[in-house]
Amino acid sequence: MRIFAFTDFHGDQEAFRRARQTIADEKPDVVLVAGDTANHDGEKAKRFLTYLAEAGSPVYFVPGNMDGVDLMAWSGSESVRGLHGRCEYWKNVGLIGLGGSPHGAFTTPIEYSEEEGGEVLGRALRNYHGGNLILVSHCPPKDTKIDRVIIGQHIGSTSVRKFVMRARPILVVSGHVHEAQGEDKIGSTVLVNTGPAKNGKYAKISINNSIVINFAKLE
Repeated sequence: MRIFAFTDFHGDQEAFRRARQTIADEKPDVVLVAGDTANHDGEKAKRFLTYLAEAGSPVYFVPGNMDGVDLMAWSGSESVRGLHGRCEYWKNVGLIGLGGSPHGAFTTPIEYSEEEGGEVLGRALRNYHGGNLILVSHCPPKDTKIDRVIIGQHIGSTSVRKFVMRARPILVVSGHVHEAQGEDKIGSTVLVNTGPAKNGKYAKISINNSIVINFAKLE
């Protein structure tokens, strides 16, 4: 399984153009978008996600904390599937998602209490019926290498961390913390922060007998 994972486009049209071209050229099996697609504008985000899917690979997404609230309720289309509070299957792989971020110092459109985050993840998990499990969460799990801001504070989600420890997905794809591109582990679960696509960053993930992550730049 070859995954191209993106996050934090923040409406940058050139980044979307480059991402679409990369997808068209390299033809990954699946594209994952972990939020902050288009700031405050759900309709624009839907257009951008559809534009990416036109490159030929199915797109699965969650909204970010900066996206329009209406994006949470959009289940998508035939080629674009929303994962917030849902479980969708690609072959034998269950994909579940949590959009937004925990309440923070700044008020953004899509935020949740940790209790609410846990409830959304629990709702998604009820529709998971076996096979490899992948979580797409805009906010990374707390106290990891991928949730640390430049001043050293960890701003990830405790509900995401608890979920990872309980459900043990094979992979978690996140963004939100722009300066924390990288990978880490909780137990056997591989954690990836793809880095912001608006700065040309994304991740190529290969899943076979193991998970191999390559961080790349949009050309």
